[in-house]
Amino acid sequence: MNIKVADKVDQKSYDKVVELLVEYNRSKTNQFKDEINKPIEIIVRNNNDEIIGGLYGRSIWGTLEIKTFVVKSENRNSGIGKKLILETEKEAKKRNCRFISLDTFSFQAPEFYEKLGFEKIGTETDFPKGFEKYYYRKKI
Repeated sequence: MNIKVADKVDQKSYDKVVELLVEYNRSKTNQFKDEINKPIEIIVRNNNDEIIGGLYGRSIWGTLEIKTFVVKSENRNSGIGKKLILETEKEAKKRNCRFISLDTFSFQAPEFYEKLGFEKIGTETDFPKGFEKYYYRKKI
């Protein structure tokens, strides 16, 4: 056996590991085989075609999972984040998802998600040290 540790992801190896996980998960979740499982990308650009915000995630097993979500600092508090979440909800409904889930840190404006109807379902303390990581879910 050979174990290799690296600080740079080898795409071919990553793809193989994901393939192995997907294969295992399918063997255990056959009842969800008809669910829409695919990635999502939503990008917001300004009038100069510069990216000022975006969202990445995936729909899986009836939940749309938000993995990365940001609005550029100077464009915050202008409604862009809310529009991204509303667009995500529309797409989640098209994909027959019942929930949207995400995690965020205590310094990343968790009250924003709560105002939009997300419910905190878990907390991990001292991650990173002195902060908390919150887990949210919204029924749609």
